[in-house]
Amino acid sequence: MAKILVVDDEQVLVKGIKFNLESAGYQVEAGYDGEAAVELARNGAFDLIILDLMMPKIDGLQACMRIREFSNVPIIMLLSLIH
Repeated sequence: MAKILVVDDEQVLVKGIKFNLESAGYQVEAGYDGEAAVELARNGAFDLIILDLMMPKIDGLQACMRIREFSNVPIIMLLSLIH
């Protein structure tokens, strides 16, 4: 079973993504800021990370660069466009 890390500061969004991924059979862990993303990624063996771009503490881009220092796990970046 694939293990996915989902990190976004919008807890409702994380809850929805987590629900759908778990319903599809994936194991999911969640975080809510950039620092948590780095720590969770460092301590877990994930097959995929879904990471928001705009987060507190450190943004998704900085978190991604820090994760790249120790892991090559695929990362999908989430962003919202405001019109």
